[in-house]
Amino acid sequence: MMTRVGYEKKAQLQLDSWNAQIDVLEAKLKVAEADAKLELEEQLSKLYKVRSDAKTQLEELKSASDEAWEDVKEGYEAAWGDMQSALKEAADRFA
Repeated sequence: MMTRVGYEKKAQLQLDSWNAQIDVLEAKLKVAEADAKLELEEQLSKLYKVRSDAKTQLEELKSASDEAWEDVKEGYEAAWGDMQSALKEAADRFA
């Protein structure tokens, strides 16, 4: 079983990975055609919101008491799943 510190480090690395994937989509936006640009902007807007939610959950995870940590972890894992789904959708559309 992963320790709390190990879990938090893994979560931070995942957030860093998502940031890199969003950077790739932002680069595609700069060279996209007009109609694709609108759709990509919409996808990025959704990703920014989901990433913000995941980041908030990660901060709550890091600051949670030992008693509340498991509950907060569940919230982070839900945000994590949302982020992975949103990134997959965007990557599939703009591969």
